[in-house]
Amino acid sequence: MEKTRAELEAYRQRKREEAAAIAATTSNTVEEEPKPRRQEPDRWIAYAYHLLDLVDPLDAWPLRKWRSTYDGFPSATLAATALIYLIGQIYFVWIEFGAVFFVFSCLTGICLGLGSKRQGEVSAYSVFNSNCERLLGSMTAEHFERDMLHRKK
Repeated sequence: MEKTRAELEAYRQRKREEAAAIAATTSNTVEEEPKPRRQEPDRWIAYAYHLLDLVDPLDAWPLRKWRSTYDGFPSATLAATALIYLIGQIYFVWIEFGAVFFVFSCLTGICLGLGSKRQGEVSAYSVFNSNCERLLGSMTAEHFERDMLHRKK
């Protein structure tokens, strides 16, 4: 890594010298102010990740409003949602993007339907639990192998 950085710095130095030589031979004007250095891309990436941490798309106003309405009137909310979806699907079929709208609607439905885990609740997938705890009675490869080979417990 150090070798690469040294080569990069040598390249930048050569370019600065070439630019200075060209400027000295072709220009008799007042010397320009040096341009401010751009921020490194790593800083921008870190800033973007920071912004993503601040924004929770599932907590946006329309979804909060939908959830609060659903708590009070579930059947009416689902009926209105289905009607809005059908109108949207008909419109997108009309402009020949019906398949795209359908796929994005399915993906949105999957993402919104994932739900959230309550405090102390364990997941069916042990890798998502603390200390990789398994559910009681879950079948594992070790259990399957033991049962198939008739090994003792």
